[in-house]
Amino acid sequence: MQTRTRTLTRLGLATAALLVTAGLSTNAEARRPNLTRKGGQWGVMLGGSACIPGKAECTRDTVTVDGRTRPSLGTGAELGYRFNRFVFAGAAYNLGFFDTDYEVSGAAASGYRRGYQNSVFGVVRPTLPVWRFDFGLGLGVGFSRQTFKREVDGSDKDYSQGLAFKLAPTVDFFVSRRVFIGAKMDLLLNAHSRTCHQIGANTNCTDVADNDLAPVHQMLFGLHVGGTFL
Repeated sequence: MQTRTRTLTRLGLATAALLVTAGLSTNAEARRPNLTRKGGQWGVMLGGSACIPGKAECTRDTVTVDGRTRPSLGTGAELGYRFNRFVFAGAAYNLGFFDTDYEVSGAAASGYRRGYQNSVFGVVRPTLPVWRFDFGLGLGVGFSRQTFKREVDGSDKDYSQGLAFKLAPTVDFFVSRRVFIGAKMDLLLNAHSRTCHQIGANTNCTDVADNDLAPVHQMLFGLHVGGTFL
């Protein structure tokens, strides 16, 4: 009798444990958001840009160049594929403007009227998913061209171009199954080795020197909106 009682007690406890475990699993599954973190993925960013000193400075006070490169507008877009919750790979484009305020000595120009940078990258972004949040860090290699146009004639400009690297932290929040909104920062680090001075039809390119306006690095930052598809 006692043996049967102990057996029934053990069966009852085991059944109760299974029911509790199943209930917890069901509750956990119910709390897990229904998101699609795999497939094609797009994203756009709109915000600002800022100059970061590189081989050239963001402020100059020399005999030939006097002024500063101030913050302005910046934007970017990316398109690629998210292999799983943790890895995205694709292509990215950035356009960042500079608010230039420079006086340049010489017969051809008195200053700069605007500056900007175009860049394209191949990007890989490892991502840590936590509930509806994605914490990512994009790493990219690509090409950028940085241009500073002169006031006298829009065809007169100084520019540099070449290899560039991107470091891009992101924080996104899925507001629906496929759409997210968040914040993004793109740090564009240029490895340009030459600058070119174009005046009219004449262009003269030289190795980067300390007194050149370009190249500088650039930081883009702002609202990040995107989603998955397919």
